Amino acid sequence: MYNRKIIKTKNYTEIWEYKFPVPTKGELIEKDLKKESKKQRSFDELTMEEQEDRLANMKKKRREAKWRLQRIIDTNFDNRTSFLTLTTKENIKERDEFTALFKTFVKRFNYSVFDTKKSKLKYCGCLEKQRRGSYHMHLLMFDVPYVPHKKLLELWGLGAIRINHLDNLDDSANAGRYVSKYMEKGIGDGLLESFGKNSYLRSRNLKLPVEEKLTNFKPLVIDSEMILDEQEYTSKVYVNNKYIDNPVSYKKIRNK
Repeated sequence: MYNRKIIKTKNYTEIWEYKFPVPTKGELIEKDLKKESKKQRSFDELTMEEQEDRLANMKKKRREAKWRLQRIIDTNFDNRTSFLTLTTKENIKERDEFTALFKTFVKRFNYSVFDTKKSKLKYCGCLEKQRRGSYHMHLLMFDVPYVPHKKLLELWGLGAIRINHLDNLDDSANAGRYVSKYMEKGIGDGLLESFGKNSYLRSRNLKLPVEEKLTNFKPLVIDSEMILDEQEYTSKVYVNNKYIDNPVSYKKIRNK
């Protein structure tokens, strides 16, 4: 159980304070198993009410994925970050097919740029469908040396690569918000088609935000000038086999 959650990235810290303690995932195993048994049915097998619930839950998970992506970008963004868009000449409509082609590109990049077969490239990317139905990808590569556009085209070998300039940002703290907003359409794209798929792709060698879940009822003392955002809202908590309202206080604070 915890009543305070803290997530820290390079530039900011987010704090959630709950009126009633929230169970951890381990404490919800039995309930999660019951929910999982319902999820085994296909979308078409659900009632209309269940379909609406499924879609609402999927949209919620995609919003959460956008926030996770924003934190990952903020944690890894540096002055050697490149933002690219990869497209294909061929009309590739299958998500898994495009993903396989992208992984081949990563292998070529590692071998050509870093002179290794190991997974050294640090990246995160989001697939999005074009009007013609073909997938393309918005890609962030972190801590990479300069690679000429012609070389990138050779390594990709499937179509065009557009370089998206990030030099108009006020500071690196805005990078996560700017880029994740750019990728937002892809994260929410094709809910049913991409059900069970990752909302975005990322390499395993990225730094991840630091997350803590605590039980601490002492009030926090925060300099008001450091607060970037604060909100009050109501969530739900599962208590005694039912959901009850759980008021939440949220603050986003710039790190010193």
